[in-house]
Amino acid sequence: MPFLAVPSWAQQPLPVHTADTLDNVDVVSSHRVRELESASPQYSLSRENFNRLGVTDISDAIHRLPGITLRDYGGVGGMKTVSVRGLGAQNTGVSYDGIALSDCQTGQIDLQRYTLGNISDLRLAIAGNDDIFLPARNVSSATLLAITTQTENDLASKLHGQASLTLGSWGYTHPLLQMGTSWRERFALSGTASFVYAENDYPFTLTNVQQQVKERRTNSRMNQWHGETNLLFKVNQRNRLTAKLYYYDNNRQLPGMVHYYTNESHEKLHERNAFVQARWLSFCSDRFTLMANGKFNWASSDYDNGTAGGSMGSATYWQREAYASASMLYTPVDWLSLSYAADYQMNNLNGSLTQASRPYRHSVLQALGAKVAVGRFVFLARGLYAIYLNGNKAKSSDGVSSMNPNQTVSGTEPDEANFAPSVSASFQPFANEQLYVRASWKHVFRMPTFNELYYYHLGNPMLSPEQASQYNVGLTWQSGNKSPLRVYLTADAYINNVTDKIVAIPFNMFVWHTVNIGKVRVYGLDATADFSLPLGRDHILGLNGNYSYQRAKNLSFKGKFYGNQIAYTPQHSGSATLYWSNPWLNLSATASGMSSRWATNEHTAGTKIDGFVELSFSAYRDIRIGTQPFTLRASMLNATNLQYDIVRNYPMPGRSWKLAVSTKF
Repeated sequence: MPFLAVPSWAQQPLPVHTADTLDNVDVVSSHRVRELESASPQYSLSRENFNRLGVTDISDAIHRLPGITLRDYGGVGGMKTVSVRGLGAQNTGVSYDGIALSDCQTGQIDLQRYTLGNISDLRLAIAGNDDIFLPARNVSSATLLAITTQTENDLASKLHGQASLTLGSWGYTHPLLQMGTSWRERFALSGTASFVYAENDYPFTLTNVQQQVKERRTNSRMNQWHGETNLLFKVNQRNRLTAKLYYYDNNRQLPGMVHYYTNESHEKLHERNAFVQARWLSFCSDRFTLMANGKFNWASSDYDNGTAGGSMGSATYWQREAYASASMLYTPVDWLSLSYAADYQMNNLNGSLTQASRPYRHSVLQALGAKVAVGRFVFLARGLYAIYLNGNKAKSSDGVSSMNPNQTVSGTEPDEANFAPSVSASFQPFANEQLYVRASWKHVFRMPTFNELYYYHLGNPMLSPEQASQYNVGLTWQSGNKSPLRVYLTADAYINNVTDKIVAIPFNMFVWHTVNIGKVRVYGLDATADFSLPLGRDHILGLNGNYSYQRAKNLSFKGKFYGNQIAYTPQHSGSATLYWSNPWLNLSATASGMSSRWATNEHTAGTKIDGFVELSFSAYRDIRIGTQPFTLRASMLNATNLQYDIVRNYPMPGRSWKLAVSTKF
């Protein structure tokens, strides 16, 4: 029966079906059903999965999703960004409780800023989204990783909370505290505070031909803390307001590239980020819904190269964003849903270097969507029209921004306008079988980021916008209830055609050198499998895995490099977790890895990065001391002490451990 699944206070996206009634506004469909029936690939991990699958942090959780290449600079303090299906981290949008995160400087979100203990759900949507009632910015990227923190059910009690403490190798210390309360079932307030400290001085082996030297990672200490406050106000059954106040502070050292005889780095980076966001949701009638979003974001990056007269100048960079969005959903009949969204955002960036540019950008995005659900057939279509107005204020000789708003720096990116359509469809061939066939196509337009265009020394003002067409066909299947063995399978084949692809080659953890590759074709396969078998009362044996094949060809021109796999894109990657849930001690073992990659597009000698398979183990148990529940957990990561790199010359940690205790009250 069709229904409208109202989002939780954490601002989850809305499934778009018709409304039976608003008297039961908290009914939501399960993620598994939504993934099964989705017209484009969607994958999710919930808080309940984290312990069962032995997930230790957000980067570990990301490894459990198919099609993802995680760029990791090593250790807790290493930057972690996500590329999906060879399209690059800048093409992966990230939303935090329903509203998009942004970094106008680099265009890629560092996921290590977000604490797993504060996350209730991760959801990845590729090449489309079955939720058409979304802000326009949330559908402008090739893929969307949606992070949900608290849910409305978490705030139902008068006073509740949870506390946890995690300790690990190399000085890792991570306390977290959450508190929430509600008043008269109309007003709810919660807060989260967390702190992460780590020395990150892990050992590694440096090899030069036949000679090996034992070293330790240096200049890798991290002090990170973040706090956020969430608010929900139910004005009445048809109107509600949600809001979030967020602050993040990370004062860390930056480990440099490791070379023979040159394992030295003195770089430091102090990052701060604060934002406030709010959403108003109004159910005007059973068939008409309005949503308004607003956000102001401020961030600073204080970079110190640690060496007087170094090649990269020490500087502080500030960025600001103002964002507003309005959306409507109209369901004239049960089988048809229509949506419209209009977004505006203003971004600017300035820095302390006298040579630095002061770019700014006004973006206007409009999205019109339709969803048709007739019987066992679902069809979605969306059009996104975007206008980008770019500017770059000049500086006088004393480094002060010009007062003339019309005075711009030569090489300023021209204004752009683009229309990006997408279509997707899903069909259930047999009424009594949970088998679905799906197909989708999406066009994507991406403007270069401020770093890619203007960063002093390494910026490239001649970059062209990147455009991509994503094609996907797939199958999903879930076994029935007759057999005790539960099986869930997905398989998707895809082709991504990219023109003027912007490829970033890392200079260090803070800056990249960027170039356009005229034409890139990525084709591949994503597959997932989930098996669970009850072995008796309170005993479940399960296997969860994913595999991805990506062939990302450089087709820019005929010649020596034609057909090369693009930098940092493995052809094979995947993970598998075997777990046993039981009343005594829950156990899991995970293997994850990827094939070899190249650190350059030219595949020059010495730039090949070996593949790896990392093995980890985890165990946890729920206990009670009196009436107070506790969860105890122990994990051994990289149990074979394998040394490998994800980013060239940034060695990953060897064998390590984590111990955690958490409680709810």
